[in-house]
Amino acid sequence: MNNKFFPSNFLFIMIMITGTFITLSSSHWLTMWMGLEINLMGFLPLMNIKGKTMEAEASMKYFIIQSMSSSILIMSSLMLYKYNMSWYSMFNNKLLSTLMMLSLILKLGGVPLHFWLPNMTKQMTWLMLFLILTWQKLAPLFMLNLISSNMKLVMLISMMSTLVGSIMILNQTNMQLIITYSSISHLGWMLSMIMINSSLTFIYFINYIIISIPLMSLLNMQTNNYMYMLTHKNNHNKFIIPSLILSLAGLPPLLGFMSKLLMLISLMKMNFIILIMFMLLSTLISLYFYMNMTLMTMIKSYYMFNNQIITKPYNLIIILNILSIFIFYLIINMMIK
Repeated sequence: MNNKFFPSNFLFIMIMITGTFITLSSSHWLTMWMGLEINLMGFLPLMNIKGKTMEAEASMKYFIIQSMSSSILIMSSLMLYKYNMSWYSMFNNKLLSTLMMLSLILKLGGVPLHFWLPNMTKQMTWLMLFLILTWQKLAPLFMLNLISSNMKLVMLISMMSTLVGSIMILNQTNMQLIITYSSISHLGWMLSMIMINSSLTFIYFINYIIISIPLMSLLNMQTNNYMYMLTHKNNHNKFIIPSLILSLAGLPPLLGFMSKLLMLISLMKMNFIILIMFMLLSTLISLYFYMNMTLMTMIKSYYMFNNQIITKPYNLIIILNILSIFIFYLIINMMIK
């Protein structure tokens, strides 16, 4: 298949969206699992739109990982049902509920079950990368929110994800790998509050999507996926891409910092001091890399191309990103008080 849009692709997109909404709207674990499988069956053909060998390899890896995690999820659910004879409140067995939770962590790509994600994302297009790092995480995050049996393990996975994602991003030159490891680090931040205040987790998730849409779209317009291509910018884009990158890093007063600040305030109120220290350490490590990246983009740019990259569709998102401290001031003030 080539780059042209086929009517069947619209059908696959609708199947993917329908599967996610089935999972989100269900209160039954069996139908949640069915929604995940429908979502997977709609997403796999979209990964092969161009029909390239690398895309076929990535889709096969994705299918194996997701089917393995789904099989672990449904088997542990059936065993829990055997113990409790109920599909609704069935988390009395700690071992089996932990197994269910680890299968969802594998779907999300959290540490230490993250090795499949960077190996696969460097072989795919920016649109598929965006869908894997955003839309495909929505249903497993929702299901993980319902499992409240082993909070200590989730906190440990959260600390490991933020730290490993920040360390592995160092010395990377491939932009797709940089965005992937950044997503693993942000997943750690989301998991830290998933069992305490799920609304904060989904606010963080929405903010991550708001930052990712213009960033990945602008990176998709480049001729190469490597970091040195960021220097090939005109004056206008020299400011936009660094601001989005620094927002991902959590530099104040940008939108990424606002969502992290809300998380930190809630965690400090509950006295999770060690977790906060690990997360701040990982943020400082990733911030060092992102500052170096923006330095290269803004100061070391030596090529000035005449082609104008259209950014009008994202002007509202970029304004929200830069002026977020004024927009979310009342929310932060209410949480502090």
